[in-house]
Amino acid sequence: QVSELLKEFAHTSFGGRSLGESADVLEAMIRDPECLVVGTFSGAMTFAKQGLLLCEMIERGYLQAIISTGALMAHGLVEGSGRTHFKHNPRMDDVALYHKGYDRVYDTLELERNLDDVDELLRASISELPEETVLHSELIFREVGRHLETHMPASIRAILRSAYKYQVPVYVPAFTDSELGMDVAIHNHLRIRRGLSP
Repeated sequence: QVSELLKEFAHTSFGGRSLGESADVLEAMIRDPECLVVGTFSGAMTFAKQGLLLCEMIERGYLQAIISTGALMAHGLVEGSGRTHFKHNPRMDDVALYHKGYDRVYDTLELERNLDDVDELLRASISELPEETVLHSELIFREVGRHLETHMPASIRAILRSAYKYQVPVYVPAFTDSELGMDVAIHNHLRIRRGLSP
């Protein structure tokens, strides 16, 4: 079994040992009812189709809070809203991809339109908040999760949907350094232009 193999990695060397020992520590944390488990995540996990790992960890009660990069949550939201990423053909250069409407992240492609759609989803999620609400990452992601839970088919799993459903707060300290952070900044700018508070 995979779990037995993972445990045996702790008896190896280098990265294998670190992986096995980390798994032991995580298991001890999860089994300890007094331990608050805060998962910290970065990197291109959701591009690598690993978003469901976070969904599973949330739904099984392994995590009580998440701290993440904004990019991970933004690209996870792309798939969590029913859109997809594609395998990159290395014969295509970035200029050609740009003209075809694709963004490349390492060896994976995403339609620029996906990010526009996610912007619309974000705006719909926060549009009904009271006028005086101060926006912050945890609130924004909770509202996005609520929106996904309300409007998306039950078959589509998403990190923010699971987090909303299981009341796991998601924090993004560098929120403005992400696609969603830029979307909120533009949302606030447009509100100011209409004479509303940001």
